Amino acid sequence: MREVETHIDIAAPTQRVWDVLTDFAAYPEWNPFFIAVDGRAHPGEKLALHTKFSRRFSPRVSTVTVRTVDPPCRLRWGGGLAIPRLADGEHGFHLDATDGGTRMRHYGRFSGLLIPMAGMLISALEQRCHELNSALRTRVEG
Repeated sequence: MREVETHIDIAAPTQRVWDVLTDFAAYPEWNPFFIAVDGRAHPGEKLALHTKFSRRFSPRVSTVTVRTVDPPCRLRWGGGLAIPRLADGEHGFHLDATDGGTRMRHYGRFSGLLIPMAGMLISALEQRCHELNSALRTRVEG
């Protein structure tokens, strides 16, 4: 298993961060990584993620299933990479209230036979997670 984990502090209440994070219809306005999401943040819901892994490549559309929705703290979805056991993934956000606002933990977990060979993709994914975090902070604080 490979994991990417990032954190960012956002100067806003957790509910405000949650509202922006779960407003999938507005993702095209601010999100550089998941440039569009079709679906709703409800457990068991299928989402069509339009993911831009790199500025050089066209977005990739994959279907994932919402696994956890715990407002205003946790959102998690999984699937969408390929055939289970070859490459599977989980993506999540965990929000914690702090004295100055919200700390967001943003992570991806990947497993399967092909994942050990995906080093460059995992590095690119980590960079995109940082970009999403910064864009979310700008959106929420702006």
